[in-house]
Amino acid sequence: MSKRAAVPVIVLGGALGAGKTTVLNHVLRHAGELRLGVIVNDFGAVNVDALMVAGQVDGVVGFGNGCLCCATDSDGFADAVARLVRTEVDAVLVEASGIADPRSMIRRVAAIDDRLVSYGGLVYVVDADAVGLDVPGGGDLPRGVQRDAGVADLLVVNKADLVDAAALDSVGALLDRVNPTAPRLVTSEGVLDPGLLVDARRRAARERPEQLTLDSLLRTEEAHEHAGHDHTGHEDYQQFTWEHDGPVNPRAMARLLERPPAGCYRIKGWVRVDSAYYSGQLDFSAVGGRIRATRSSARRSEAVAATVVVLIGIGMDLDLVQVACAAVSVTDPDDGFGALSLLRYDPQTANTSPVDG
Repeated sequence: MSKRAAVPVIVLGGALGAGKTTVLNHVLRHAGELRLGVIVNDFGAVNVDALMVAGQVDGVVGFGNGCLCCATDSDGFADAVARLVRTEVDAVLVEASGIADPRSMIRRVAAIDDRLVSYGGLVYVVDADAVGLDVPGGGDLPRGVQRDAGVADLLVVNKADLVDAAALDSVGALLDRVNPTAPRLVTSEGVLDPGLLVDARRRAARERPEQLTLDSLLRTEEAHEHAGHDHTGHEDYQQFTWEHDGPVNPRAMARLLERPPAGCYRIKGWVRVDSAYYSGQLDFSAVGGRIRATRSSARRSEAVAATVVVLIGIGMDLDLVQVACAAVSVTDPDDGFGALSLLRYDPQTANTSPVDG
């Protein structure tokens, strides 16, 4: 039996009124085949239709093939995450309250000692209208926004429809001062494509027709309501795929994962490593330089390359991305222990004896 992959836990932060709940509602409503777990302190502000539930929820509740939610206080956070990652979710979204410190939430996720939990990044929502108030006078971002935006893995500049292009440019310049490498999405009404955050797992096809669940019904109705109108902004992110038929330089691959190109939100895929210390395949994922790598069985199809690296982000310079990936293919036959640069990110096998793959 193959080991179950870790579930990314994504922190959604932002100042009061920035639009975190609006972003959450949009992601839930446009989740498609994704199954998402949600942890919030108060369901009152979350759209009931988007949550696919009929009222207040206490504990963990499932909604057909859609989302799972958990209302929790700070004392139950780790337990709530542990429960959700053991359901059929693709990711867990944690909405931090407007007065919560997102950096503290990141530390709490990272502190969870559970092989099924992985940190999925900080999505930080900035209110373009509120932040832009001081921009014409040469002001700066509020101190709290500076602090939190500086550690964000994805910046969402929301309420863009309430300011002009010059103000948006000024807000972007201010964000560049504190976080010049994070991808930045400019949006109205919290429009964020869930595909930027996470991929849906492969699931077995249903063997027979089933009754339409509430979440499926709501999505079907919305599809009819918005037919012919693109309100999702799903073209806003990039996906670059690099394939290579041979082994890679593991040190160069580690550098790419640790210092992804500007605008890159996450990297995923697998690589072939041939060295004296370890020869075999490693599956990997990385968000904002936070990396997981696991040994895996080689994919033995002629149609599948030995190495596949996928970079996902916004505003990436694809020429620079291509150069960075090409550098990964330049191997060093004298570097017998280079594989350790990737194996140290394997929580299960980093301390075991190497085996041939």
